[in-house]
Amino acid sequence: MTARLIVASTLVLALAACTPPSAEDDSAVDEATVNDGAMADEMATEADAPAGDDDASMMDDAGDDDAGNDADAGGLPQMDIYLANISWTDQMPSIDAPQNATNHPGYDNQPAFAANSHDFYYSAETASGTTDVFLFGDASGEIFQVTDTPEDGEFSPRELGDATGIAFLHQNAEGVQHVTRSDFAGENRSVMIDLDPVGYFAFSGDGNQIAMFVLTEPFTLQVADLSTGDVEVVYENIDRALYATTDGMGAIFTTPRDGDDGFRAMYYSFTDGEIEYLFDLPGTSQDYALVDAPDGLVGAFASSEGTLYYRTTNDIDWTPIADLSAYGLEGVTRMAVSDDSSKIAIVAAD
Repeated sequence: MTARLIVASTLVLALAACTPPSAEDDSAVDEATVNDGAMADEMATEADAPAGDDDASMMDDAGDDDAGNDADAGGLPQMDIYLANISWTDQMPSIDAPQNATNHPGYDNQPAFAANSHDFYYSAETASGTTDVFLFGDASGEIFQVTDTPEDGEFSPRELGDATGIAFLHQNAEGVQHVTRSDFAGENRSVMIDLDPVGYFAFSGDGNQIAMFVLTEPFTLQVADLSTGDVEVVYENIDRALYATTDGMGAIFTTPRDGDDGFRAMYYSFTDGEIEYLFDLPGTSQDYALVDAPDGLVGAFASSEGTLYYRTTNDIDWTPIADLSAYGLEGVTRMAVSDDSSKIAIVAAD
């Protein structure tokens, strides 16, 4: 997860090939247009928040909580993070009963596993009414507060790829929101790119580029060269799920699907700037987690209407693997998978 949710670049074409785009002709990206840094006209529609989703006011998981909006703490979605073990049989995953890892009244959201670990970083609401970065220790079940900024907020934490600290979105009292880095203690901070307001972000493997969900109208995917500060708009009308591939060669983002209220996943290459269609998400879900399957294929988890689904690069359809509602989980949104593909963190209503 320096956005370590995962897809090997060598399998991106297979993933794109095995899942056909939606029926409309405008589902495919005009590569020449994309490579010029502009959007295909048919893809650049107004980015209205999905009906019934808290994204209308707060951009994360059911909320725009980290996206520089004016919502107060009372508007933060009440969420917890659940942790489940993943087992694999004949290349098909199953999970055991998810356990409430954070078990904290209020907002707990945006889990991101530490490198080669079952510990995960996340953002949580504190007594001050703002949010800070926390770390859940899987072995002990202990929770450690990483940042302490009573007047400000932190969102979307994740470990830096060079293992020198963490990155997160810092929102000051005036609502200015930047991608910020710190050491593992939350100290020695510095702004990574002078761009505001950023909602979500993902780094290239070499740490030289950063893909960002930016709250323009419509929402845009913008990519910056961290050595020069140069920023380019590469796609318009995107949505909140943005992660980098573990090989560091690309970033995965979502965009509204034409013709219904659903979403599709797209791949942006840090190497050449090309964009590929990957797959449609089930139902109206816009959240997913990619996973390295034991057979070397790239798999994906997604949830819709209380059911957890799975698919691989060789599949066209999603396969239901768990009834999350039977475990008492409702309002499931974000997910994250550990590097060893044995743990899944699931965000659900408190």
